[in-house]
Amino acid sequence: MRPDPGIARRRTDGWRHRLCLVAVSIGVLGGCGQAETSDETTLSSLTYAAVPGDDAPELAHLGPHRVGVRSLEFTYEDQPDVSLMGHISGSTTTWTRRLGVDVLYPADVPATQSADAIYTGGYHTGFTDIEGLPETFEIQGIAVRNAPVLEGTIYPLVVVSHGLLNTPGVLSGLTENLASKGYIVAAIDHRDAQDDPATAAHLFARVMLNRVPDQRRVVSEMIALARDPDSDLGKVIDTSAIGLVGFSMGGYGVLGHAGAGYDAEGTALDIVPAAAILDQTEDHPAYANLDRSHLEAVIAFAPWGGKHGEIWSDRALGNVQTPLLILAGSEDDVSDFDHGITRIFEKAQGADRYMLVFQNAQHNLVQVPAPPSAHLDVRSWMTFEDATWRRERLLNVGVHFSTAFLDWKLKGMAQRADYLDVPTVKSNDASWEPSITADYSDQFANGSDGSENYWRGFKARQAIGLELHRRTRESASLSNAAP
Repeated sequence: MRPDPGIARRRTDGWRHRLCLVAVSIGVLGGCGQAETSDETTLSSLTYAAVPGDDAPELAHLGPHRVGVRSLEFTYEDQPDVSLMGHISGSTTTWTRRLGVDVLYPADVPATQSADAIYTGGYHTGFTDIEGLPETFEIQGIAVRNAPVLEGTIYPLVVVSHGLLNTPGVLSGLTENLASKGYIVAAIDHRDAQDDPATAAHLFARVMLNRVPDQRRVVSEMIALARDPDSDLGKVIDTSAIGLVGFSMGGYGVLGHAGAGYDAEGTALDIVPAAAILDQTEDHPAYANLDRSHLEAVIAFAPWGGKHGEIWSDRALGNVQTPLLILAGSEDDVSDFDHGITRIFEKAQGADRYMLVFQNAQHNLVQVPAPPSAHLDVRSWMTFEDATWRRERLLNVGVHFSTAFLDWKLKGMAQRADYLDVPTVKSNDASWEPSITADYSDQFANGSDGSENYWRGFKARQAIGLELHRRTRESASLSNAAP
């Protein structure tokens, strides 16, 4: 039975074509032109996405802690921005950048106290012809807002970056789950649409410009909080080992944060004025000399930007040295699995890395399930769900492997590496043949009792439709050879 956490509350027309594909695929625009969203706001409730399903693998299950959440805001004056004139002149304007951060943490509250965290999700779409489609919806969490911090130990910091025009709330199935296991999770609200960007190109350029600086800002803010002797939250933050997690454009961001600087000859500088983004290119001293010693783990769900000639050179991807876990759908046509995501995995040769592939899945891997209002039209439904996989299953499997990776890299739990040391690249090739008289229906494969050739942490007959590829530093190419 599930626990009840309580109820409350770039250069060619081809580039422009790809921009349209990204936008339409994730439900940002209708027809790749800006349109107003509906004024009507119908708030919809979702189940607790952090709570695993009945068929969830072992490490998807909640940890021992109740979860608290606090919302912070940080303001940065005179930050470079892009404008319509900037695309013509190459000049930049400045603006005030405002970031929101949901900080999730182990909380000191009794088991009987009801959860009251409600997060906001948004469509931000041009689907104005869908009668009744709201602009926003509610997501019920398992956290208690502003709850007391569970003191007595320190917890590793994980910074989470959402996709284009998403919100932190749509990733709460992952963030709350991690917090229950003893992590401080800083989930950034990048506020991509703040101050009403004039065009889709303006908005997209802004996102390209800001994802990496935003993440670095939040890391710096959390480090400062940890040094504040008067902060109850700060005193439990362990900043000696920090993890980054990003989805889609957030995944693009965590790779840039970890060392993949822009290619000065690539697409990026055709989209963002060079004056604004030059200091994020791979050979610029301001970028090359950034301190990345705080990073110990990077997880990228469906990372965008990997196609050759768009964002990163091979050398730039090779500059990522932090251990890397990529999660991707084999049919991802937004980030382009064959030519984009796979290339990232192949070329990030400076890092020990893994790539978990959901066979036949597309782009949407880690969001909460579609709210009831999304079912008004298949287009809005497709911004959350997958045509092949159940949303809950995608999320649970992703949380399982993310937990294993972060526990290993941030907490030093060496035994968690066993969950990534799979006996077969394709899960369907694994075997577990229980004896006739034994009941294995509720047992997770643990490397014994006949499960030696099965994926650890999965129940019998449930490690299906997955691939896990592994490469060590300086390995040259992706192959289907067993690790």
